Amino acid sequence: RIVMKAVVIQPGNKLALVDVEEPRIVEDTDAIVKVTTAAICGSDVHAEHGFIPGVGPGVLLGHEFVGVIESAGRGVRRFKKGERVAAAPATWCGICPSCRRGDAQHCPNGGVWGGGDIFGKGLDGAQTSYIRVAYADNCLTHIPDSVPDEQAVFVGDVFSTGFHAAHQGGIEVGDTVVIFGCGPIGLGALVSAWQFGPKEIFCVDMLENRLAIAKHYGAEVINAGAGDVVAQIREKTGGEGADVVIEAIGFPGTFEQSVRCVRRGGTVSVVGLFPTPVEFPLNEMSFYGVQVKMGLGNLTRMSKLMGLVEKGRVDLKPLATHSFSLDDALEAYDLFENHKEKCLKVLLKTNGI
Repeated sequence: RIVMKAVVIQPGNKLALVDVEEPRIVEDTDAIVKVTTAAICGSDVHAEHGFIPGVGPGVLLGHEFVGVIESAGRGVRRFKKGERVAAAPATWCGICPSCRRGDAQHCPNGGVWGGGDIFGKGLDGAQTSYIRVAYADNCLTHIPDSVPDEQAVFVGDVFSTGFHAAHQGGIEVGDTVVIFGCGPIGLGALVSAWQFGPKEIFCVDMLENRLAIAKHYGAEVINAGAGDVVAQIREKTGGEGADVVIEAIGFPGTFEQSVRCVRRGGTVSVVGLFPTPVEFPLNEMSFYGVQVKMGLGNLTRMSKLMGLVEKGRVDLKPLATHSFSLDDALEAYDLFENHKEKCLKVLLKTNGI
């Protein structure tokens, strides 16, 4: 029995670094990845406090990670031992009707968002030393030598989900875009939105350090604590409203603001995770032709997004504000959860790297 340290939820909404067994190959399509860098996500904190159904004591957390192939099953064709890889937050089979339609995020077999199982929710997570990745040929992508872990770790979730938010919003050249939330996903949506050629992007948040990063990425920023956000956006758009609004927070109030600052016939793209039901003013919005699209990221674009990072079209370095060793994971969680030291995103370095 070989053991390793891992971040595991304990009774009473506590976390601990405990011994768990190292994973092994179960199916021919599996790979074992030696984790070199993992990240802490806001949903990990939600899971710690019992806000995600099906996640509780005994769960090994972490769905954002990169590493090196340690071993691969006989059915794995694209990867071999020693290659650097980035992983999606979940897996997909590649052959079900959803996957064949290009909607891998709804795969009922692999466990992507529609299937229910995610790394750290139904699948053992990555805040540890080794992880088993099912359907490895689908769900891993090579990391170019020129791309460091500190950027590659964001391609699987933060960049993929942010890009999905922009893509499903249908942003067109010359559009005005509003993004609610300058956390990692909102910033991922910001760098993605620019790829579609909008005229301007407004980013809304209450934390000045996050607004500063959004401004660094070329957005016009609005502090939500400094006045009526909807009125400001209406004023800045000549009363018309934005063409596309992205909700990347998951709060009922920001969803309501999103539908009230989009133009007639515009689109609200929702990728925020909502802990409770949300009222939708359908009695009003049906007269405006507003489209609301939702769902977490389509993860199949990872290799293309990695290419944007490799060629310098996108720089994700500003997202990683803090780094800890796995041994100090509990300190890292405290800093991240409580927004200490202007923390945006925390990386956990494992296997002594």
